[in-house]
Amino acid sequence: MPLQTKKLLEELGEHGHFSNEQVVILIVVLIFSAVLAGLMTYIMGKIGNEQKLKLRGDLFQHLIRLPVSFFDNTRAGEPANRIVKDTEIIENLVSEQSVSFISGVVSLFGSFIILWFLDWQMTLVMLGAVTASFLIILPFSVRLTDLSKSLQDTEASMLGRLTELFANIRLLRAQGAEKIEAKKNNNELKSLYKTAMSEHTLLATMGALVNLVIMASIVLVLGFGASRVANSAMTLGAFVAFIMFLLNIVLPMGQLSMVVAAFNKAKGAAVRINEILATAPENESGHTISLTDKSIYVRNLSFSYVDDKPVFKSLSCEFLSGKTTAIVGPSGVGKSTLFALLQGFYQARRGYIEIAGLNVEELDRANLRAQIGYVAQESPLLCGTLYENLVYGADETIDDGQLQHAIATADLAEFIATLPDGLNTQIGERGITVSGGQRQRVALARALLKDPALLLLDEATASLDSQSEAAIQIALKNAKKGRTTIIAAHRLSTVMDADTIIVINKGEIESHGDHQYLMQHSSLYQSLVNKQFSLQAAS
Repeated sequence: MPLQTKKLLEELGEHGHFSNEQVVILIVVLIFSAVLAGLMTYIMGKIGNEQKLKLRGDLFQHLIRLPVSFFDNTRAGEPANRIVKDTEIIENLVSEQSVSFISGVVSLFGSFIILWFLDWQMTLVMLGAVTASFLIILPFSVRLTDLSKSLQDTEASMLGRLTELFANIRLLRAQGAEKIEAKKNNNELKSLYKTAMSEHTLLATMGALVNLVIMASIVLVLGFGASRVANSAMTLGAFVAFIMFLLNIVLPMGQLSMVVAAFNKAKGAAVRINEILATAPENESGHTISLTDKSIYVRNLSFSYVDDKPVFKSLSCEFLSGKTTAIVGPSGVGKSTLFALLQGFYQARRGYIEIAGLNVEELDRANLRAQIGYVAQESPLLCGTLYENLVYGADETIDDGQLQHAIATADLAEFIATLPDGLNTQIGERGITVSGGQRQRVALARALLKDPALLLLDEATASLDSQSEAAIQIALKNAKKGRTTIIAAHRLSTVMDADTIIVINKGEIESHGDHQYLMQHSSLYQSLVNKQFSLQAAS
């Protein structure tokens, strides 16, 4: 464009009019420039969105394969923040800022090359101004990266806290914690504001200094160029072309300062994403075995969540194939932890769990868990229909006969009959419309649908009333046939008919045997039974 303008002005000065040829060329250049700009914006936008799509997919796939211990130490909303917001920041750099960067770099280098041939002396003056601008930007870059990462970390932490808070809104309202949470939120917002303002102050300072250098360079170049035109060292057309090329350099310089800011923000996001991607996923490869007719042996198992607070010191016990084994003991002795270790969610500090002569940690995790039916003490439900929650995780379509059998076994049929849309009834966020007892029965039916070789019941009847508990106990007798069952329970009435009862205390086996044996030989078991029946009698 500047070169074509130079030719037009020189023709006008020489002949007093523009030639049609030059006008046509100018129009073609204008159209080509517009088409090229639009095409580049489309291409970079497409690349950015494809990159965001792939990055989000890869990040999600990686996150769901990380060890459970990672999520124990990470707030619930933080992974979602990295999947959504951090990838959005990177996509913005690719889709929007890269257009300015590419066009800016092309304009800068292209203009410098042409200007050198037009007037090398003026080009040297301009080069000095551009160099000064870059030297101003560079010191800000490192600080911007740190601030951007800090800002994104603070936002992620806040999102995690809010996610947790609103998920437990009933607790907040019941405890009257509105003022406390409002104060926490205000403090977090102030911290966020302070970090954001530090970033904006840095950007404003950098922008002001860059603009100062650019304006000074424009004045300097214009003054120097005007003197050269006055001395006939440069034609008017060349001077106008030089000014246009100067704009081709000055405008991209302003854009590039914003690109630097966006790059450093994206760099902070990339660091946060890489922290997740650098976390080793759970080892899913290993030996594939069948748990059917396999006994499980715990060998000198030691485990702790915190180094100085061991859950198990040197635990050894066995869960015989086809038998029902109960685990009892005071609260906090590690019953749920043992179930987590059986499913391969954590690694033992010392010792191991053996199945078919192999350490659980050597087994294929997906294969292992596909054969385990697990009912937690507080069984989670997801937003969706009752049917979707029952068949959650099933790779194949569940046969209606299997579904109805699981429903009947878990004593769910009567409850489902009361629902307006039956199995297609929406149960709300986290199954909020379902009672505790109903939630446990749904979880039990979901576990039985897997037809597991190993059934783990972690306080599975804790939320049930006496009538429902009695019904499920009868159903569980049928469910236990042909499979190994391990029950952890505070309600000792639910485990008295177990083949073996293991009493755990202070990280070790205190005693084991059937109910009659333990009542005669285990003082801890006796006290647990007597205490529970005393409480029942009192109520």
